[in-house]
Amino acid sequence: MYTYNIESFLAGHTFAFLLLLCRIGAFLMVVPGFGEKFVPVRIRMVFACLICLLIVPPFASLMPPIPQSTALLAVIIFKEMLIGVFFGILVRMLLLTLDAAGAVIGMHSGLSNANTMNPALMSQSQLPSTFLTMSGIVMIFVIGLDHYLIKTLIALYNSFPVSDAPLMLGDMSKTVMTTASRTFSFGASLAAPFFVIGLLIYATTGIIQRLLPSIQLFFLMLPIQIWGGLALMLLTVSVILSLWVQFFENSVSTFFL
Repeated sequence: MYTYNIESFLAGHTFAFLLLLCRIGAFLMVVPGFGEKFVPVRIRMVFACLICLLIVPPFASLMPPIPQSTALLAVIIFKEMLIGVFFGILVRMLLLTLDAAGAVIGMHSGLSNANTMNPALMSQSQLPSTFLTMSGIVMIFVIGLDHYLIKTLIALYNSFPVSDAPLMLGDMSKTVMTTASRTFSFGASLAAPFFVIGLLIYATTGIIQRLLPSIQLFFLMLPIQIWGGLALMLLTVSVILSLWVQFFENSVSTFFL
């Protein structure tokens, strides 16, 4: 007759729940949308606990046995937290693409000195950067990228199973540097129309200033530059966000799958 050991069952599921919480909780503390500074930490942890409770039954069998050594347990927990923070930072860097694009837009539209508090970065940013980063966070929830992030995070256990094997720290650091380079270059490409308009405005202003040196033309052209930059941003913001969403989705699938 089969004897069901409720004590070992609860111990195994509790251990699995804690390991899942280490990775998923660390990920949600950093990832855009969930890991913003204006979201209370308790709410983030409650959301992480709810996700772990939902997935712990099918994932309990995939977890390693409870280690007998405290040092080995600490190594596994630290590894899970490091994996969650690592992939959360990669996704966070994708949001910084919009911040880089906003900085370029502000520089070429005369708004480089118009700074405001950016809730996504908890620091002072230019107005275009604040607008684009907050719009990016809204887009994550509007089009369902938050569900996509959770699904890909769960699928990550196929590529990075829970174990005490050492992590490839060299490849991880290389991935961070490559992602930083890609995000900055893509952010600059999103602001390419503003490069062209800014160059035309500065070249035209310089030529006219040489012809009329007695007139402070740069001060007269500043309102035109600001209004022109705002008008161009109004025309291109939908395209910028659409291209960024595609870049975000493709990059996340590259990271996780």
